[in-house]
Amino acid sequence: MNYKNIPVAGSGVLGSQIAFQTAYKGFHVNLYDISDQVLGQAKERLTKLKDNYKEDIRATQQTVDEAFSRISFYADLAQAVADADLVIEANPEVAKIKTDF
Repeated sequence: MNYKNIPVAGSGVLGSQIAFQTAYKGFHVNLYDISDQVLGQAKERLTKLKDNYKEDIRATQQTVDEAFSRISFYADLAQAVADADLVIEANPEVAKIKTDF
């Protein structure tokens, strides 16, 4: 299958890392979480990941900026998954959150 659009549900530490690595590999990522405030925190984490990639794997500024540009942010799940080829669930390890999702 030819995946292009991959939503990631959950923008915490793990979800942010999954989203960035997925975008870094060239996929378009819709990062979903419960509010714009939480997504704002994710943007801060992703900005730090850009620096980590430059330091750890010697990625260029251009490649990390391009990866970041492939990530869109959604607080509405229906919008986040509208064009999904594959959905990655990275919600907290809380049974109620996972079953509700």
